[in-house]
Amino acid sequence: MSKVLFAVGALTFGGGLFAQEFRSTITGRVVDAQQAAIGNADVTATHRETGAVSRTQTATDGQFTIPFLAPGPYAVTAQAAGFKRYSRQGLRVEASERVRLDILLEVGQASESITVEAEAPLLTTDTAANGQVINSRQVENMPMKGRNPYVLSQLAFGVIPTGDPQAQRPYDSRGAVEVSMAGAPSRTNEILLDGAANSANNNGTGYNPPIDTIAEVRTQVFLPDAAYGHTGGGTINLISKSGTNQLHGSLYEFNQTSALAATQFFTNRAGQKKPVSRWNQWGGTVGGPIVRNRLFFFAAYEGVNDTSPSPFVVTVPTEAQKRGDFSRLLALGPAYQVYDPASGARSGTQVQRTPFAGNLIPASRFSAVTNNYLTYLPSANLPGAADGSNNFAWNGRIPSSYHNVQGRLDFNWSDRHKLFFSTRTSDWVYTQQNFSGNIATGNGLNRYSWGSTLDDVYSFSPTLLLNTRFSWTRFAEIRLVPSSGFDFTKLGFPQSLASASTYLAMPVIQMNNFMTLGANSQNRTPDDVFQAFSALTKVLGSHSLKVGADVRLFRQSAAGYLNSAGNYVFGTNWTNGPMSNSAAAPIGQELASFLLGLPTGGSFDVNSARTNQSKYFALFLQDDFRIRPNLTFNLGIRYERDLPTRERYNRSVRGFDFATLNPVSAAAAAAYNSQPIPEIPAGAFKAPGGLLFAGDGTRDVYSTNSTYFSPRFGFAWTPGVLKGKTVVRGGTGVFVFPIVTTGVNGLGFSSSTPVTATLDNFLTPAATLSNPFPGGLLPATGSSRGLGTFVGNAITFYPTFPF
Repeated sequence: MSKVLFAVGALTFGGGLFAQEFRSTITGRVVDAQQAAIGNADVTATHRETGAVSRTQTATDGQFTIPFLAPGPYAVTAQAAGFKRYSRQGLRVEASERVRLDILLEVGQASESITVEAEAPLLTTDTAANGQVINSRQVENMPMKGRNPYVLSQLAFGVIPTGDPQAQRPYDSRGAVEVSMAGAPSRTNEILLDGAANSANNNGTGYNPPIDTIAEVRTQVFLPDAAYGHTGGGTINLISKSGTNQLHGSLYEFNQTSALAATQFFTNRAGQKKPVSRWNQWGGTVGGPIVRNRLFFFAAYEGVNDTSPSPFVVTVPTEAQKRGDFSRLLALGPAYQVYDPASGARSGTQVQRTPFAGNLIPASRFSAVTNNYLTYLPSANLPGAADGSNNFAWNGRIPSSYHNVQGRLDFNWSDRHKLFFSTRTSDWVYTQQNFSGNIATGNGLNRYSWGSTLDDVYSFSPTLLLNTRFSWTRFAEIRLVPSSGFDFTKLGFPQSLASASTYLAMPVIQMNNFMTLGANSQNRTPDDVFQAFSALTKVLGSHSLKVGADVRLFRQSAAGYLNSAGNYVFGTNWTNGPMSNSAAAPIGQELASFLLGLPTGGSFDVNSARTNQSKYFALFLQDDFRIRPNLTFNLGIRYERDLPTRERYNRSVRGFDFATLNPVSAAAAAAYNSQPIPEIPAGAFKAPGGLLFAGDGTRDVYSTNSTYFSPRFGFAWTPGVLKGKTVVRGGTGVFVFPIVTTGVNGLGFSSSTPVTATLDNFLTPAATLSNPFPGGLLPATGSSRGLGTFVGNAITFYPTFPF
């Protein structure tokens, strides 16, 4: 999918930007007093905080370009034989900026010099790129709850937030970057950190750095530079700080307490005290020299302790009900009568049952498994309603902890060779809804991130430079359950189920009106993004040529364990009456079914893991051509392609064959031909088709277009008649939306065996809680049956992506 974007602007103040490159460029022309070009003049830019030096020479027309400059303050000097030395101080270069600096040399001796103290020009005159920067001063002073630096991108023009405004904390992955840029759909934008890809497969952030490590936040909504793409909207680029020749640091803490917060409504209603809540966020940074002018470090740490109230009111069995005594319900009316499933008898097409006398279930009828579960249930702590509902209030909290560490080394190897290496990690853990105070309830999440970037700039000559970057980001989520590893045979379940389980936990017990016990929806989903980027730049007079490649590998591994220990549902089918089609009781009959150990549904899943990955590559050629001192063209062409997703072991469906005969096609046709209908003559009925699996002809899950070319054109013109106070910039380009895949269709490689509660309309049980699968579990056939997989079964099929 591609997008054509056209933009034109007449700007008095503007910001021109490169897309993915966080380094900047100083360009201009060296002339004498008569505006004649001075060739072979030496031009030097020196970073005033690190001493890093970059050199070049002017062409015969006086043009010069110094690319790949780290952001910061610079001193620029120029000198040529027969002219005084020129020195420009106080030139501030922001990230991803193209600064125009025209230099006038005066005739004189080289020992003489002219020093200019001035700020950088406000106009961007050499590129059509369009965007906005949140500079270091704004980053440091902008109030932000949660202090997630990607939130600042929402302040830029052309950026519309679309995500949940609450999900913008430092450990949230998507809320801060769920934005629409330049009118494109949300989450089709490029998310970067120091120019490197920083996204998970859901196009959220892979890592959120502490705000005190960020020098600038760059947003771009139009990009004429073909070196960068993989975005259908725009680009958000965080630029991190580096160490300097002076030692600097910071400390901070933000604290919010429950003493200043109102008590929640349901807590007041239950007559309970307000739970303690807190938000405590703290951290610090330090950076400085290891070897002056050569080697620098910068490090940061951030921590968050977050505890928020989460009151719940639920229903638990009363102490009498745990003993089988439902007589209090019977006092509310005959609709609450519990019927004995063992008394069932045929009455026409229905089943007729007799009631339990006095609404009392003998303890001798209780399931042994149920007795073990009852020990995990909490006791009621509220009077509740007349029927006993809403009798348990949980005045609990959701505690979480977060830790974030980031480090960076910058090395000025020489005037020709500069590099930096950064590494980072964060970890967030929370738990919630542990109503019972034991392993039977509750769940949690562990979200962690790792990453590193190596960026190298090498100057073969003053006019030939190579920038190479390697990066890796891992973002992972692990769903946590308190009963992880629990041997459920201790509850009375068969050993055969425990042996088949791919993840041991407490099996789930579900009753419509009562607290659920057990939680075995454990999963692990790490995403990895690897990137290699390289750009070779050659300055040829008024041309700045760039050629290179962008290669990425996206990998997601996942292991989901939904119902891997079993899920057992208890409804009213066994205990309603007097007829099986009678209305169910408002409450109580499902609990009685549980006490008797008679499930009405459920399943047991044998789950398969997956590792799917896809690749992306792009080749590009860019020419920034200064036709005249006041007119620049940005000309580029980019070829890019997202390659199809593959599962490492071919554990995936890749489509459906609608034409080929399957193993039951002949039998189905013969059965039809024996009793055809008038609309379809005998012999015309066919039942072909079946699932296609990866590895059967191709490993690709889907196909992608192989001819995506992205031409770019931009111009920047400073009309002479307006005396350099206005720049007209515009351009057009084709941008290719990234393909974001978060999984594969693994039908057949996992199995789900349903609980068959009865074979005779709930007259007699076919399964009990002590032996829920007497016929055994269904096997996972994988792709071994080919087109015969699931033939004759009702399945839900999700088609592959249409390209």
